[in-house]
Amino acid sequence: MHIGVWSRALTLATAGVFIAACGGNNNPTQNLASPDKQILRANNGTEPNSFDPTQQTYTYERAVGVQTFDSLFRAKADGSDIEPLGATSMDVSSDGLTYTFHLRQNEKWSDGKPVVAADWVYGWKHFLNPALAAGYVDPFFDLTIKGGANYGNVDGTKQADVDAFLNGLGLSAPDDHTFVVQLDHPAAYFKWVTTLWVAVPLRQDIIEKAAGGSFPSTDTTKAEAWANNAATIVGNGPYMIKEIAPKDHVTLVPNPNYWAPAPHLQQIVYYEIADGNTAYSQYNTGALDMIGVPLADVTVVRNDPKLSKEAILIPTLSQYWISMNTTRAPLDDKNVRMALAKSIDRDKLVNDIEHGNGKSLDTFIPKGMTGYNTSDNAQSFDPAAAKQLLAQSGKADQLSKMKLLTRNSTASKTLNQFLADQWNTNLGVNITLDVIDSKTVTRDIRKGQFDIYGLDGWIGDYPDQQDWFDIFVTGSCHNLNWGCLSDPNYDKLVSQADGDSNKTERAQLYTQAQKLLIDNAVVAFMYQPYEYDLVKSYVKGLTVTTTDDQNLPGDERYNTAFITQH
Repeated sequence: MHIGVWSRALTLATAGVFIAACGGNNNPTQNLASPDKQILRANNGTEPNSFDPTQQTYTYERAVGVQTFDSLFRAKADGSDIEPLGATSMDVSSDGLTYTFHLRQNEKWSDGKPVVAADWVYGWKHFLNPALAAGYVDPFFDLTIKGGANYGNVDGTKQADVDAFLNGLGLSAPDDHTFVVQLDHPAAYFKWVTTLWVAVPLRQDIIEKAAGGSFPSTDTTKAEAWANNAATIVGNGPYMIKEIAPKDHVTLVPNPNYWAPAPHLQQIVYYEIADGNTAYSQYNTGALDMIGVPLADVTVVRNDPKLSKEAILIPTLSQYWISMNTTRAPLDDKNVRMALAKSIDRDKLVNDIEHGNGKSLDTFIPKGMTGYNTSDNAQSFDPAAAKQLLAQSGKADQLSKMKLLTRNSTASKTLNQFLADQWNTNLGVNITLDVIDSKTVTRDIRKGQFDIYGLDGWIGDYPDQQDWFDIFVTGSCHNLNWGCLSDPNYDKLVSQADGDSNKTERAQLYTQAQKLLIDNAVVAFMYQPYEYDLVKSYVKGLTVTTTDDQNLPGDERYNTAFITQH
């Protein structure tokens, strides 16, 4: 998902190695606090728009969703593969079109009722209901599941059309412990799609009871009534919601019927403090146990003898870049785009503007996942080469008329002014900032109404390269590929890799595709951002993984965490 939107979970990595037992002591038998003190208080930042995981999009929503509902699988702690949650195993047909999931037979809902395959079919159909327009259906599910390709064209107000679409999906439950998904075409990455927290089972009886009875598939209000009350949010995850305090906090407690060993943490309280400075103050007074460090306080924390020991710096599976509208001259010229890319001092950007919270990266795939390769230095900082490329193009005057689309926030204006100054100093061109409100920026980039836009970027939805390379295919113009550069060779390589079940061949194809992105300066790659968090020293046993949420290190495995006496 695009970084500027903070969609989905911010995917974290530690250069390919997960951090176990963050904070030191990993032995819960030593100095363990009493059960009534096993409370983790963290800042989730924002109130979730929905507690129905199928309707969630943002990190602060997923943070609750992954605690209350389990998907079929999740990523292993090191991101190398998937591991069981709701399913214990899966079979894939020889043609790659049929996935048979063998469900966990001892899995129960938080009210004690067994989870059965029909619940998975119902949950996925609820998620794929065009009337509900869930944010994560497209492109992960509708473009892969058999019968889903017409999702975007279904009139969500017409019950017959919605029902026909849902009944035509390749989802079935041949018995209580078998869930079958048929695909439209081979998709080697589909196992990773099953790890997304939005693809979960749901209880039809619970949803209909909360709605006052059965209801038409087009009634979005009744379809979501259950998700507004903690008492009717019955999930299959490790925790369940005890309290929803609007615009303040959500309290989670252990699911007594969860299949795994009982956790030590008896409460997780997610506060919804939007102001980073307020959260930082509350952390310092002891009211919070875990926060993301505000950028303005990074230096203070690093120099503080106590806080510096509680801080963790985590490379994220993300990348920032500058998008250039290749439909407009002179940005349709590769030499001009490459000149812009090579004239930015990325190290200075990270150190001076981002206070060291990142690492310069002039290639695409970030460190910490398959595909990371920095051997192609075509976009590396080289002011002399950049000037030469621009001179060869003969388009310096045209470039000086370009504007850099900028969101009206202090951080965006500061960073983009740095970019403009770099171009002025190193290229001799005067590119001005076009500062407007964030909502209008989003509208304009989607319509292609911009010259240069930055910083743009991506956060992995799961640690597989497919999630990245599909950004720049021709069909993503005005959707993800804002610059709209079309390259049939790139499209072919990505299509082949997406469907190839051979890991070695997939990797080779994606490597070739990455080289085309870099060498053609489809975008100007900038840097891999890091997350800087504070965690109290008495919070032990955290396992920071590739799928943790923003500023909540270890949240997908809180069952390993515990509080020591303090």
